[in-house]
Amino acid sequence: MTDNLQIVVLSALMHDIGKLAQRAKRPYSKAMEGEYLTNYKGKPGHWHTVYSDYFLENDLPLPERLENFRSVIARTASAHHKPDTENLMEMCITIADRLSSGSDRIEMQDKEDKTGFRESRLISIFDEIELYNHKFQPYRSWFYNLSALDSDGGNIFPKQGKPDGKAEEYIDLFEKFHNEIIKINNGMDFSFYFETLISIMEKYTWSIPSSSYKTLSDVSLFDHSFSTACIAQALYVYHSQAGDLPKWEDDRKKFILLGGDLSGIQNYIFGINKNSGRGVSKIFRARSFYLQVLTRSVLLELQNRLGLFSVFRLVDSGGKFILLLPATEKIIKEIQRIDEEIQIFFMEKFKGLLTMNLSWSTIISQEGLHLANFQDSIDAVNEAIEECKLEKLRKAILKNGSVINTGYDEREGGNCSLCDINTADDKASLKYEEKEGIPVPVCKDCCEQIVYIGTKLPKTDYLIYGSKCRVPLFGQTSLTLSKKAPADLKNISHIESIADTGIFSKTRIARHLPEVTREELKNKNWFKLFEKEDGFNEQVDKIGGQNGEYVPKTFNMIAQKSKKIDSKGELTGRALLSFLKADVDNLGLIFSIGLGDKLSVARLASLSRMINLFFSEYLVELLRKKYPDIYVVFAGGDDLFLIGPWRQTVNCSIELRKKMGEFCAMNPDITLSCGILTGRPRLPMRKATEIAEEQLEKAKNNKADNRIKDSVTFYGEVMSWQKFEELLETGEKFDKAIEEKERTHFSTAFLYRLLEYHRMYRRFIAGTDIKAGRYISSAHYDIARNIRSNKHENEKELEMLYEIFAVDSADRSKINLLNIPLFYAINLNRKTN
Repeated sequence: MTDNLQIVVLSALMHDIGKLAQRAKRPYSKAMEGEYLTNYKGKPGHWHTVYSDYFLENDLPLPERLENFRSVIARTASAHHKPDTENLMEMCITIADRLSSGSDRIEMQDKEDKTGFRESRLISIFDEIELYNHKFQPYRSWFYNLSALDSDGGNIFPKQGKPDGKAEEYIDLFEKFHNEIIKINNGMDFSFYFETLISIMEKYTWSIPSSSYKTLSDVSLFDHSFSTACIAQALYVYHSQAGDLPKWEDDRKKFILLGGDLSGIQNYIFGINKNSGRGVSKIFRARSFYLQVLTRSVLLELQNRLGLFSVFRLVDSGGKFILLLPATEKIIKEIQRIDEEIQIFFMEKFKGLLTMNLSWSTIISQEGLHLANFQDSIDAVNEAIEECKLEKLRKAILKNGSVINTGYDEREGGNCSLCDINTADDKASLKYEEKEGIPVPVCKDCCEQIVYIGTKLPKTDYLIYGSKCRVPLFGQTSLTLSKKAPADLKNISHIESIADTGIFSKTRIARHLPEVTREELKNKNWFKLFEKEDGFNEQVDKIGGQNGEYVPKTFNMIAQKSKKIDSKGELTGRALLSFLKADVDNLGLIFSIGLGDKLSVARLASLSRMINLFFSEYLVELLRKKYPDIYVVFAGGDDLFLIGPWRQTVNCSIELRKKMGEFCAMNPDITLSCGILTGRPRLPMRKATEIAEEQLEKAKNNKADNRIKDSVTFYGEVMSWQKFEELLETGEKFDKAIEEKERTHFSTAFLYRLLEYHRMYRRFIAGTDIKAGRYISSAHYDIARNIRSNKHENEKELEMLYEIFAVDSADRSKINLLNIPLFYAINLNRKTN
């Protein structure tokens, strides 16, 4: 069945490639018109099928093993509108094609031969989300330009207007697609070939509407093609074992919706005792990355042992996944074995701190993938996952008992000084001291995460999974980080490329870490601060060497970047960190009811993929280019956790919210809430994480100004994003006034007095201090005596102050949140040693 399954998934993935070829005016198989074209009211239809046939017969490089099956692949892919009803492979793709779109109509006619289908453009699926405030208007919708995927550019952002473009753009896009696809190494095994092809398909067909004439063009050719391959694979395996053919009217339970959820992520990532010093700054990003590849190893184990390909993934982001599997007895038994192995592995490895929960109780028929029922199917699998979380590690405990003995013995080393869970290892401790220069007891895992993953990840281009690699993962899978692609694929099962090389599968990894630059070393101010760090001088010579070595910044060094250079060329301000936790509001509702009755397999895949694209790739690239001193702990799925210099982090949060709004078609029903904690770099990470999470919850519980959520908490205050930006702008004005104190007469002492007037207002409003009602008169007296000038050179600053402390105003919101801009200006100008 292996060769036939390869043919099925490849044919399904490429079944509609003719839509790109047709719109690019490429050649087609004229001799196959009678074989593939349908008849609609006496006219031939579905012309893209003959273009698919030509492309697959002539343009697509195939693995050497499949070259003899080229015509079979072309036929299997192209016959999906006129299949041989006795051919299992053709019928699987035909049924899958219709189920992907959620359609329950037997005949559909998109009439792509009519004028206009080349000009139509893909509508942003985010524009269709309707919860509270948004109403989708198809003819004034947001759409994407036709282009290759470039996550760090502007083409992933939709624009508003009539969704059309120039027909000639398809010609250029096809040429780029063809030039890249012919470079695929057809000497690779099918799995490597197929993963590479999927990545290229995503890159060039993500913005192509799958259906583009007299239908809503909201599903990309890639998402339709991928989900068609997903369904076709499950159908083929099911019917191969059943020994019959699929039919449209079939109520048998054919599909398993397997849900997976990695629980305890934050407890694991931030479960570190130390918070500063060399090495430790690398471990949080390393742990986040480790969980990402650990989840990938579970998926690879499932894929390999179930005999399937990676197109079984409907959703895969942020430690959660939903897989579509064939509901056969063999598959179910193997899932049961794997689940038990997963529970035992996680219990022994992570001592209950981290668990992987699997549910496969949601078994559906073809009807469960129809538009009318698919939402119920997804709700069922999500509920099943939540139920599994209530019985974490149940199988492992039943088999091995509740006492964990693995990893503990009578040695005198004690616990690891970093995680305080695993026992310290002598060899690991020596290695850690050798590499990081700190003589402390550490366990093997923490040493490996800092010394190997933390050091190599920022400069890694390829993730190599196999049976004999460096970092053990789940099952038979281990991982090696490499700058170069491997020349020998022996003992390697999967390769992912972090860079867009067109070789192997493309993955999205947030690998950015702030590092010391040559420019900073040349600056005497920064060098003077950085050289105070333990072991810094020994590492300076490595920067930018032939081996591409670098020195990652400690959290203290990152905090120092909060300082500004004053008019005298000296650094001033407090060295503080901001811990930023954010996620998308109402994501569950967006997936469950946001699309109303339009949720289909392809639309679900599209929503998940695009949200993950924004957080795991675009955002990380934005930070790397514009906010290089911000540390990415994790960014993926729908949430993120950042640590950075306080000033850069709060400015970044404003841009992040704006960019997400643009990315989501300015839909007011898709919003972001954020909690920002500012503190000293030695603040324990566990405590900082807890407080940042509390700040985020405060933002999510905010209801004000006809707005639910879509808020930010900073300095303990909850406010709208617009108000936050206004307050930061006021803070910048205060800061500039301090810099120009000869003209403005501002001083930090004056700002502290303004802060006291703000506190007087708060006490007066709270009813705890009636005398504090003098806050207005006190402020006016202070301004008149210390700021007003007969030369009138500071009129703008006076106007700003009198607007804040207006005598006859009923609106005191500017005084109420005056502590925010004052915090901004005071901490930028506070003198420190």
